Amino acid sequence: MKVNTILILFFFSVLVYAGIEYSTGLTGVTEKNGDGCTCHNLTPEPTIWVRIEGPDTLLQGQTAQYTLKLSGGPAISGGFNVAAFSGVLNVDGTGVQKMGDELTQTSPLAFLDSVVSWTFSFTAGNTNYIDTLYSVANSVNGNGDPTGDSWNFGAKFPIVVLDVIPVELTSFTASIINGSVALKWQTATEVNNSGFQIERSVISNGVRNLNWEEIGFVNGYGTTTSAKQYSFTDNSPLSGSIYYRLKQLDFDGSFTYSNEIEINFNDVVSDFILEQNYPNPFNPSTKISWQSAVGSHQTLKVFDVLGDEVATLVDEYREAGRYEVNFDASRLASGVYIYRLSAGSFIEMKKMLLLK
Repeated sequence: MKVNTILILFFFSVLVYAGIEYSTGLTGVTEKNGDGCTCHNLTPEPTIWVRIEGPDTLLQGQTAQYTLKLSGGPAISGGFNVAAFSGVLNVDGTGVQKMGDELTQTSPLAFLDSVVSWTFSFTAGNTNYIDTLYSVANSVNGNGDPTGDSWNFGAKFPIVVLDVIPVELTSFTASIINGSVALKWQTATEVNNSGFQIERSVISNGVRNLNWEEIGFVNGYGTTTSAKQYSFTDNSPLSGSIYYRLKQLDFDGSFTYSNEIEINFNDVVSDFILEQNYPNPFNPSTKISWQSAVGSHQTLKVFDVLGDEVATLVDEYREAGRYEVNFDASRLASGVYIYRLSAGSFIEMKKMLLLK
């Protein structure tokens, strides 16, 4: 009888401990260093859906926001535990607390439309590596009895951490449109980018003015690993040759300049012209230039002597102006090829020779 009483008291204390641990949060139960929410059920339930959402690529030291979602099971309320391989987890939402190096709930959170979620942030380390977020979540019936509660691990969430690199400018172009100069540029990545100051200088009476004039500013995207496109229109261009450059400014005040680009405002395109490629013959690449008098949908395609298309170099709307593209024929056999420009009603073809 005494033994039975001790066992009953022990079992009751385990239930009470499990309930207290769950209600105030629990850690150390993800696949990083634990066996799951075994105080509720010994094995994970595959019908429980646990998922982390957020960016899978960060720069060194970058912080990003993530969301853990839970659905399935009794779906009355839920709790969670998130751990990171080596980065730093941060509280970034209500109902979340940090215990040691891990995150958990402050108290069970009620389901809403069959889903419950928590928001947090993660700061990447200062080296190139692949970090991992580990997660586990528990769906409970809220009656204080672990019977009927269900839990499951979330899929491991890898995060690729890359070098901190400055703003990488991949293109910078200028074209004349309806009496204005349209500037366009694109970045591949950005770090602490406050924005771009657009500057201009001109050639007057054959003399280059070395004093750059600020004519505008375009805000940047701060820190991003995805390509971003920018544009600015100079509505009051000066006659003659005009030079433009970008002054990229960081939030700390540091800056770098882009390469200069030139456009001749007096040299307005009046005809469609397809130039002969250069060099010709070529191996393995050559440049094809053309000019269009009006904006139109333009295609530039390459064909072999049998008339089979081997490459599409341009297939988009382009404003009036001068253009140049590079044709890489490294995968093609030696021989004669034909390139054809179609721009509205204008169609012209020229031959080129690939010699390997």
